[in-house]
Amino acid sequence: MLKKITGAEFPLAKIFSSEFDYHIPAYQRPYAWTEEESGTLFDDLYDFFRTEDDDNYFLGSIVLIKEDNNPHSDVIDGQQRLTTLTILLAALASHFDGEVKDAFRGHLREPGNV
Repeated sequence: MLKKITGAEFPLAKIFSSEFDYHIPAYQRPYAWTEEESGTLFDDLYDFFRTEDDDNYFLGSIVLIKEDNNPHSDVIDGQQRLTTLTILLAALASHFDGEVKDAFRGHLREPGNV
């Protein structure tokens, strides 16, 4: 049976929800972003949120192999961005306390000691 390719737009909260359980296939390169690349993403996100614009932020494409009703998601493209954003969420969670911390931790699959 042929699989169909579909595209969709999701908010970050959904991307980091239990609907997606990300797996990096063995053929993918390891995480390699430098401080410069991560900083560019962080600066861009910060600038967008500072504008208080109601438009959606375009994170770039993230390509997954995922079946409906199954959270298992093989990351084909977007690993560097997903990993960097996970690091950002963990850093933010470790910086705050109480409800704010819990809100960030809720988007981490394995929050550990954050």
